[in-house]
Amino acid sequence: MAEQLKWFKDDTLHQKYYPGNKLYKHYQDDVWGIPPHNDRSIFEQYTIGMFAAGLSWNASFLKYPELTKAYHNWDFGRIAKMGDDEVKAMLDNPKLIRNERKIRATISNAETVIKLQDKYGSLDNYFWQQMDYFQWRFRVPTISSLGTTIPLGDKIAKQMKKDGFKYAGPVSAYSFIVSIGLINARLDGKGFEDDPKSLIKPYSEQGQNTFNV
Repeated sequence: MAEQLKWFKDDTLHQKYYPGNKLYKHYQDDVWGIPPHNDRSIFEQYTIGMFAAGLSWNASFLKYPELTKAYHNWDFGRIAKMGDDEVKAMLDNPKLIRNERKIRATISNAETVIKLQDKYGSLDNYFWQQMDYFQWRFRVPTISSLGTTIPLGDKIAKQMKKDGFKYAGPVSAYSFIVSIGLINARLDGKGFEDDPKSLIKPYSEQGQNTFNV
């Protein structure tokens, strides 16, 4: 299959779900490792990764459309105001991953994002300033070569926790910063940026695109 030449040969998820899963194919082709410069996209990628923790990545992907609906298309203001009734509705919804701690953590994380947007102008800027607006690039032959964490991931995880993010462990944070292109490890060259700072916009000026298809 020609597409596999552009991806890591040791990625079992690729072999299992690509190209049969349309959303997973889109994620690998056009999302993973490519800086979105869009706060909603950044937040939804973090949330999907959080829900996948302890489960399979595909399990979280299968719930993505329903998560998007339940979390008001990733509108931070609405998520931050979700109360017990909406939490209960999510817990009663068999189409979702019904983990109350993660559901409430997402609401708390939305509150954190709003505070960070006020301070940094956007969630996008919050993360890139931690990179000194410089994109790291890893040229690795296999996905296993990426490892599970690096000092940079530990540093960003520590800062995220300090600023109020839930489920921001070193392994999760490292996987996340690779997924949003702070570190680019793609084999096809997509997502390389020489000047990330020039592409960062205040949240009020961002588009509303997500990686839903």
